[in-house]
Amino acid sequence: MKKKCLILFKWPNYLNKYLISKLSNFYEVEHLFISNYKNENFSQTVDKINSTIEYKKIEIVFFDVDFAKFMNFFFINRIKKVKKVMVTYDDYAVHEMNAITANSCDIILCQCPLSTLKYREKGYESYWMPPENDANIFKNYNLNKEIDVLFFGQLRNDRKKFIDFLIDNGIKVKIVGHDSNWATEEELIKLISKSKIVLNFSKSLGETVTNYAAADIYKFHYQLKGRLIQSGLCGTLCISEYSPGQEMIFNEKEIPMFRTQDECLEIVNRYLSNNELLKKHSNHFSSKMLELYEEKVNFKPIYKAIDQPTFKKVELVAIPYWYIRIAAKQIIKKNISIWNMLSSFSQLKQVLKVLEKSSVYVQLLVTIETILNILWYSIKSIKSKN
Repeated sequence: MKKKCLILFKWPNYLNKYLISKLSNFYEVEHLFISNYKNENFSQTVDKINSTIEYKKIEIVFFDVDFAKFMNFFFINRIKKVKKVMVTYDDYAVHEMNAITANSCDIILCQCPLSTLKYREKGYESYWMPPENDANIFKNYNLNKEIDVLFFGQLRNDRKKFIDFLIDNGIKVKIVGHDSNWATEEELIKLISKSKIVLNFSKSLGETVTNYAAADIYKFHYQLKGRLIQSGLCGTLCISEYSPGQEMIFNEKEIPMFRTQDECLEIVNRYLSNNELLKKHSNHFSSKMLELYEEKVNFKPIYKAIDQPTFKKVELVAIPYWYIRIAAKQIIKKNISIWNMLSSFSQLKQVLKVLEKSSVYVQLLVTIETILNILWYSIKSIKSKN
């Protein structure tokens, strides 16, 4: 009999279905969205989730944490009597916060192998788990390769410059997923299958890389993107902008990498002008993806790790002030309004629990800020309602 697990998503997202499908191969899966708890404060949300866990006899909870500041160390610690697994897809942006949140969990699952090593470096038990690696969804339809180069995704300024450069130099590029040029998942998979090359860009898409601890510092990071996995499963070679994550699992013959427009053009021309080389490297890339990184193969060691009876714990010397401020603010902001200000003030005791191991100075600062936040967000709720 399969064990029961609960996925606690922050809000609806297109990636959610992949995690549900993946875990359904190994567990009996339930899922909830934190965003649906609109009328509950912090304590009520925790109590309802714990009641669901007890009623449905849940043994494992997977936490979808990226950019969900509410789903932090203190919240996860309040979820009782289950094994806890943290799932992160955008760790490149929020690693400083996630690394503290991870201390409330038993296992860490990362979309990028580089992030996996960062957690292991700190002593956490961490595994690489790409979301889009189900060969039952992303499969090779063995269609005629009639598209020279395919790009699918958002066409931000830097990406557009690369693609325009290719087009200006005689390369035919089909673009999907920009403006009104959308495709269903099945249509996209067939487009990948009938393409000779999929083009991948690795730079993160935001204007800057989020930094919760201080002001944003970096404009972008180089990420491992899902296009690589999807392309390989569909039997198509992927040519990619450099990222350290993909460099850890693929060599240059499996995924040729570029940094500049000229390098990109040279690689594309090399493969489009040599069908034998294109076929050889496409087949090798696809075979490696299926043999080593396909979902059922990839998740087996993760399943075994989760199934172990005990887990090693990483000892934190202290939780930093900036993290405590965020956690305290999330507690009182949950369902706050002028009409339930008393309920918000009742959550002060939850903030005080967060502050138990902090210095007197931090306790004083955060308590004062919390009271001011209750007043401010309660008043602000009137303007929002109007």
